[in-house]
Amino acid sequence: MSDDYYKILEVPKTASQAEIQKAYRKLARKLHPDVNPGDVGAKQKFQKLQEAYDILNDQEKRRVYDQFGVSPDQMGTGGSQGPFQWSFGSGGPQGPFQGFRQSGGGAGQMDINDLLKMFGAGGMGNGNDDFQEQYFKNAARPVRGTDVERSLQIPFALSILGGAMEMPLRRGGREEKISVKIPAGIEDGKKIRLAGQGNPGTGGGKAGNLLITIHVEEHPFFHRQGENLYVRVPISLKEAVFGTKIDVPTPKESVRVTIPAGSTTGTKLRLRGHGLRKSVGSTVVGDLFVELSVVLPKKWSAADLKLLQSLQGDVPESLRTDLKF
Repeated sequence: MSDDYYKILEVPKTASQAEIQKAYRKLARKLHPDVNPGDVGAKQKFQKLQEAYDILNDQEKRRVYDQFGVSPDQMGTGGSQGPFQWSFGSGGPQGPFQGFRQSGGGAGQMDINDLLKMFGAGGMGNGNDDFQEQYFKNAARPVRGTDVERSLQIPFALSILGGAMEMPLRRGGREEKISVKIPAGIEDGKKIRLAGQGNPGTGGGKAGNLLITIHVEEHPFFHRQGENLYVRVPISLKEAVFGTKIDVPTPKESVRVTIPAGSTTGTKLRLRGHGLRKSVGSTVVGDLFVELSVVLPKKWSAADLKLLQSLQGDVPESLRTDLKF
């Protein structure tokens, strides 16, 4: 049986890597042969300390040691004094291989062929190297691949209507392009999860996921607030004064809208049911609000200016009576 590495390092079996490293540094200063010139066993104690640290500070070696009571390096050794000698108590062999039959000769010696068969090897004819390779092959646990996080900028219309968009992606050391399905109505900052599209796993483990954060581009006329859409529609001064009918685009179709006479910038018209569905499967649909913006001509003729002056007259003070800070 191997030495008790935890006892040598004076740590419990539940010790973290940091605790193991701290204990090693403390004992190394205490047991170093240069610090104990009169101790003939100091060198051997220090070597045992180093051996214990080398095993317990390596996660894979520590796992093997915790499971079988021997280090991975000892798994391939043989002979009558090999690591598979186990002391017998009243109940037979002690340790992780209790129940295996005793091979002829050495007291308490395990039959290595039983151990090989447990791991699927064919016996001593394969050699210790084959056993060690077979052991680590079977002992390796599947490790899931890591997730990959990326961001994708999409047009405003695509965020409303949904669809697909290609995006470049580098994973596993390769550049490629993938098609990303964009759900209708996705909001800025939301994430799309593509299962199994992250980095590949090891030891037969599943691949990680691809997490895509969506960024929606601004639209020159449209914006959204929850399930409602807002569109800024420019109209001329004449259309504002006399009123008219215009076509306003919506996500599904163009809608004929009546502009009331005397409309001003900021006037809002509500088109019910032309917004977004509140959620998947919901019967609640938002509205589209048309916000009018009166646009004045950049150039005026002399006749137009004269006409405006005659129509405008004096500006009454009542227009700004309530204008206060």
